[in-house]
Amino acid sequence: MNAQHKMNSAMNNYLQVAEILSNDLMTILEQETECETWKRTYIRHVSAMIEGDSYCFQQMAVIGLEVESPSLTSKEEKALKSSISFSASDQIKYVLRAAYKMFDLGDPPDFSGREWELAKEFFLKRHKLMHPKKLEDIRISGEEWEKLHDGSKWLVAEHFNIVSRLYERYAKH
Repeated sequence: MNAQHKMNSAMNNYLQVAEILSNDLMTILEQETECETWKRTYIRHVSAMIEGDSYCFQQMAVIGLEVESPSLTSKEEKALKSSISFSASDQIKYVLRAAYKMFDLGDPPDFSGREWELAKEFFLKRHKLMHPKKLEDIRISGEEWEKLHDGSKWLVAEHFNIVSRLYERYAKH
């Protein structure tokens, strides 16, 4: 199977997965409440959506490496080759940076700002929700929710941004 066929297959997989997860997110958002159960559901779902997107971007970038090898950092290369070497948030960061380079999409997201710090807190909370050890792991205060929600909105926006850039760069031509 040639690289173009593999890339088409990977992109189709991404589009199918993204459609279902995006529709699920819209359904969750339509039912938005202030209760902690809804907030925990939102955190779990957005995390799954971001990780699913990131996995698909990783697979496309790996296929891209068969054709072209841009200058990636050792961490970016490692993130493309294995998803067990880093925390969830670092894996997403390195895959996004590598994908921006692989597909020549311009400047990657800024991972040095407050938004990225909030995004990392979002994934830490997801981890605590999935592996609770104490009550604080599953409780979400109003102040904590604001930070977690801001981090999630930044993550979702950055993932939609890469898709938009991929479309602009490749689909319109």
